Amino acid sequence: MSTHNWFECKVKYIKTGEDGKEKKVSETYLVDAVSYTEAEARIYTELETFIQAPFLISALKKSNISEIIPSDNENDDRWYKGKVAILDADELTGKEKRTNQHVLTAAKDINTALTYLDKSFSTYIVPFEIAQVSDTNIMDVYPYFKNEEEIPDNLTPLSQTEENNEDFE
Repeated sequence: MSTHNWFECKVKYIKTGEDGKEKKVSETYLVDAVSYTEAEARIYTELETFIQAPFLISALKKSNISEIIPSDNENDDRWYKGKVAILDADELTGKEKRTNQHVLTAAKDINTALTYLDKSFSTYIVPFEIAQVSDTNIMDVYPYFKNEEEIPDNLTPLSQTEENNEDFE
């Protein structure tokens, strides 16, 4: 079960093209945060390092993304959204019950995204069906931790906390 809380942030700014002309652009980013306020602060922190012009957050909304499937392949430079139906049978009526999950995957094209989704969900024990895959306008994704093992200095891993609590029992 994912513990991420994803927010879609739309950012507007003036970008100078390779030809030297300026144009207004609007880009969407996905950021992991616990609140709208934190999402806004995190996106400012992430973007101020590479957007040199002043920028404005024009929209901020809670996303229905439940899982991210990243890729280490440098050719996988687009983000695709998949709607995956988890199939289950209702014990009382015997009817098929579908629970939809929305998953974001990095891929080079829609066929690769479909392959990544299928591969990721094939590890599940329950049957599933990929109901939809579509291209998104998401430029980048900012999880709390790029690696689940990456823990900030001000936090203590749960395993160490449990060991320390045993000393007090």
